[in-house]
Amino acid sequence: MNANIFEKANQFIKSCDAAYLGVIDENGYPSVSTVTPLKTENIFEAYFAAGTEANKTKRILADKRASVCYRAGYNNITLVGEAEILTDQETKSSFWSGWLIDHFAGGETDPNYCIIKFTAKRASLWVDNESAEFTIGELLTIQSRCGLLCKWCEYREQFNCGGCTAMNGKAPWGHGDCDVAKCCQDKGYTHCGECADMPCENLRGLSYGDDEHNDKPEGARIAVCRAWAARSK
Repeated sequence: MNANIFEKANQFIKSCDAAYLGVIDENGYPSVSTVTPLKTENIFEAYFAAGTEANKTKRILADKRASVCYRAGYNNITLVGEAEILTDQETKSSFWSGWLIDHFAGGETDPNYCIIKFTAKRASLWVDNESAEFTIGELLTIQSRCGLLCKWCEYREQFNCGGCTAMNGKAPWGHGDCDVAKCCQDKGYTHCGECADMPCENLRGLSYGDDEHNDKPEGARIAVCRAWAARSK
């Protein structure tokens, strides 16, 4: 797996207008329902509207284990994690959308309106004929300066590369330092996501372009750096 499939997955779920939410029913069996995503940004979290008296709401309150699946065409993303019910007015208002009035006549203050927050713990992806399985903890473990996911790099063994964090910024493809890694280290950062100038010209040069080693989609490693930075806040 590399940073590309992570960003492809993020872009894919943003395009999905429906998802499948699986929860555990009162008899211990999985129960799946179709739900509409609200403001989905990445694979880490998902939000859905629900009624406080809905079966899925009651089941989440009894057992927080849950799964969310996004599917369109041949692409599929399955996330496993935990769900919780949010009823505070600030959260309800932040996720309110006009079409919800058809379900909650009282608007964003309707006492029957609540938000399901899903937090992923592991993921199984099939996007553009590429598969990956990992835990969110593995993905959010800092593996490089620039956002590459070195643990899964196909060139790691070929170049006997331990990753730039282990090699003190040395470039695995030849002699000398990687300019991005050296810049990051000289500034005292663990990864580029900690820098206020990200994405700088050097990092964009690695992430954007037509070279086979540039990100596809562009900006994939930058998205990883942003995820690492968000986790540390």
